[in-house]
Amino acid sequence: MHNLKPEEILQSVHKIMRGAEYGFFISIGEDGHPSARLMQPFEPEADLTLWFGASPGSRKIRELQKNAKVTISFHDSATTAYASLSGTAEVVDDPALKMRYWRAFWSDIYPGGPEGDEYVLIKVVPHRIEVMDFQGHALPQPYGLKPNVLERKGTTWTLSDRGNL
Repeated sequence: MHNLKPEEILQSVHKIMRGAEYGFFISIGEDGHPSARLMQPFEPEADLTLWFGASPGSRKIRELQKNAKVTISFHDSATTAYASLSGTAEVVDDPALKMRYWRAFWSDIYPGGPEGDEYVLIKVVPHRIEVMDFQGHALPQPYGLKPNVLERKGTTWTLSDRGNL
């Protein structure tokens, strides 16, 4: 097995996210423990920034106001792969972005639509990614015992040995 380049690992991350469709959005709960819920992000931006729709009065928004550190974890059961993206979340209430990141079938959940006060966005900018992809061979040696870890330095993703500690 060859040493993978960050670009190859990032290709696996994109494939895993497409295969999973939904991910666990994990924030720090009001009691200090991790709090997870299943959410469907919009298609990630090229730099893997993720966008989610949310209600401004939701528990996750309250949690983010106290601690913006989050992890989004995706599992693609068809390929026995996972990717966990850790980063910083920000609540965004920009009208143009709310129109861009809207799903028509959400009208029942958010009756005011993307223009309403009951809909905001969560923007997550990842700074660390942990990946295991058995089918895509994104596995460091020894075989499958430790994940690949990428860390963002500016706009560049680099391999980290922190996942192998």
